[in-house]
Amino acid sequence: MADEDRQLSVIVVGSGLAGLAAARILREKHQVTVYERGEPSTATGGQGIANFPNAIKIMRQMGFDPDRTGSVLIQGFRTLDKHGNLIFDTEFPFQEKYGAPAMSHMRVDFRTELLRLATAPSKELGIGGEPAKIVFNNGAKDVDGEAGQVTLDDGTKVKADVIIAGEDCPKPKKSGLTCCRVAVSANQAIEALGHLPNWWQEQKTGDRRIMVFEARDGSDRIMVVYGLRHTSYMNMSCIFATRQEKQSTTNSWFAEGDRQEMLDIFHDFDPSLVTLLGVATEVKLWELQDIEPLDTWTKGRAILIGDAAHAMTPLQGQGANAGIEDAEAFRLLMQPGVTRKDIPSILKRIESVRKPRATAVLNNTRKTSRGISGEERYRVMDENCTYDGIIKALESQKAH
Repeated sequence: MADEDRQLSVIVVGSGLAGLAAARILREKHQVTVYERGEPSTATGGQGIANFPNAIKIMRQMGFDPDRTGSVLIQGFRTLDKHGNLIFDTEFPFQEKYGAPAMSHMRVDFRTELLRLATAPSKELGIGGEPAKIVFNNGAKDVDGEAGQVTLDDGTKVKADVIIAGEDCPKPKKSGLTCCRVAVSANQAIEALGHLPNWWQEQKTGDRRIMVFEARDGSDRIMVVYGLRHTSYMNMSCIFATRQEKQSTTNSWFAEGDRQEMLDIFHDFDPSLVTLLGVATEVKLWELQDIEPLDTWTKGRAILIGDAAHAMTPLQGQGANAGIEDAEAFRLLMQPGVTRKDIPSILKRIESVRKPRATAVLNNTRKTSRGISGEERYRVMDENCTYDGIIKALESQKAH
C-alpha cells in the first residue's frame, strides 16, 4: 500500500463523548478500536448537555443529526432571582456571530448519536472507511505510549500505531461546589402542577433561553434550566456549596443523590422548581472539580483528550465542547502521506494547539465560577466560541 494511503491502527481508550467523536473522525481512513471498561449503557442518564458553536461546527462536519437527539436551539440567556423575577435577559445570535447555533440535548441522546456516527455502516453516513469497533467490559489498566501498547483489564496486551486516552481524570481539584442534575418531562410537570409553569411555556412558544435562577443571598445556590427533546423535557442543574464530601460524588458525575437534601437546600426557590425537583425520576450528584493544566498530553504514540487532559466544571458549558475540539484535531492524521513514524511529531503538533486552547477555556470557566452576575458569565463567550478547527489554528499559530 502506498504511504499516502497507509491505514493506521488506532486504539481509543474509553467510549465517552470525546472518544466516540475521535473514533468518528478517524474511521474514514484508519482502523479504529474503542475499549470501554463499562457496559454498553455506560454514562447513560436523563441529564442535559449544551453544545456551543465551536463544537456544533465540528459536529456538523461529522454528520450529526439534531433531529435524532431532539436538540433544542439556544437563543439567549435569562437570569432570574429564586422567585422567578426577571433580572437580565439577552438574545444571543450564535449563528450570525459564530457561524453555527448553540443547542442543548439529553446527554444519553447525544452519546447515542456519537456512537452511531462512530459505528454505523459507512454507506449510511456517506463516508469511506470502515466503522469503528467497540469492545465493552474491557478497559485499559495501563498505557505504554513509547511502545504503542495498551494492557487491558483482562490482561491482554494490544498494540496500535496511535493510542488516544479519553478516560481517568488525574488529580482533580475541587471547586467547593456540588451539582445536582435532574431532567423532568412535561408530562411529569403537568401531573405534579396541573399545568406547565409559565417559564416552561415561554420556552415552548417563544425564544429559547438558558435560564439561571439565582438565590442572590451569598449562598452560591443557582439552578440552570434549559430544554431537552424538543422542550418536552427540562434539564435542571442545581448548584450549591458542597456540604459534605462524598467519595461517590467525587469519583463520578452520575452518582445517586439524596432528593430530600436537594429539596431542603432549594426549599425557598420558586414553588414550581421545588415541585419538579421532587418528582424527577433520577437525582444525580456531581462534586464539581477540574484539573490543573498538565505539563504534557503526549508520550510517544499516545495522547490524552477530553477530561483526561483538561477536566473542567460545567459552569461555562465547555467541557464536552473542548473534547469535541480535541477529536477534530485528529484530522492531521487523515492527511496524505502520514506514516507510522510521523505519529509522535503529529501528536505534538496537536498538543501545541489543543493544550493552550483548553487551558484558556479552563481559566475562563474558573473566573466565572462563584459570586458573579449572569452578565459576567456570558462575557467570555467570544473566546469560548471562536474556534475553527486544527488547520486554521495551526495557520494562526504560524502567522504569529
